[in-house]
Amino acid sequence: MLGLKFEDIKKTAITFWQLLRMRNCIIAFFGVLVGATFLYTTGGEILETKVFIAGLAAFLIVGAGNALNDYFDFEIDKINKPERPIPSGRISRSDAFMLSIVLFLLGLGFSKFVNDYCLKIAALNSLMLIVYAMYSKKLLLVSNLTISFLVASVLVFGVASTIQNGADITEEIKLISIITACAFLTTLSREIIKDIEDIKGDTEKYAVTLPIRIGTQRAKNIAIIFTLTAVLFSLLPFIIQLTFFNLYAYGIVILISDLILMISLTMHPSLGQGVMVSGMLLALIAFFLGNIVPVL
Repeated sequence: MLGLKFEDIKKTAITFWQLLRMRNCIIAFFGVLVGATFLYTTGGEILETKVFIAGLAAFLIVGAGNALNDYFDFEIDKINKPERPIPSGRISRSDAFMLSIVLFLLGLGFSKFVNDYCLKIAALNSLMLIVYAMYSKKLLLVSNLTISFLVASVLVFGVASTIQNGADITEEIKLISIITACAFLTTLSREIIKDIEDIKGDTEKYAVTLPIRIGTQRAKNIAIIFTLTAVLFSLLPFIIQLTFFNLYAYGIVILISDLILMISLTMHPSLGQGVMVSGMLLALIAFFLGNIVPVL
């Protein structure tokens, strides 16, 4: 009896992990922490509780958007990804929809608790996620740009959770701009790769994506250009020489991250886009280490 209960719990956990794209939620949470550390470099202060609450808000809103996306992509997923929680019958569309609404509301509530800056960003991003879920397959490159903006804004969300009036953050802004650009470009590249992976179902359901419009090879070439540009941006900290940033701690990890990102472009789309996420996570870790490890 206990074995059956454990199996049920395990299956439910796997279903929620896949529905919410938990790996992406965790990256969003960590992205907020990384963003928040940018304003703590000079004072050496420990991240406040509100930063972790902001991270939780981002975690919930990203999960809500992913669940809602599966709700609207149900017909396409029956062709492209029949093993997904909704088309496989492990969770109903209505339950996924209600879960998404609850997570959006919780995320907005936690954002309000942090500060008004975070609430405004969370409200805007939630609205964009809803529009994306409803129309993502009909907006061509606009949908890819939207999701890339949303991912990059997670870092800004982290900054907003710690920002103080009158603070001089001129140097920090340079680093924030670099990591935001890297996040935007790598996400844009991954979104195009995902569209290449989904081209069969998208074509049958009359979706309008970049691979359908210009062909898979041209779309992949564009994705490669975006990734290589992100790699070049990731090298900028070595050029601008920020006084508070530890280039040794950053350099070791970012070079591994860049290598993984470039290798992912040589893989089949179904595998490559997953590997890209690992590279993106390592890049976040690299910026985090560079920011918190003391400069000797």
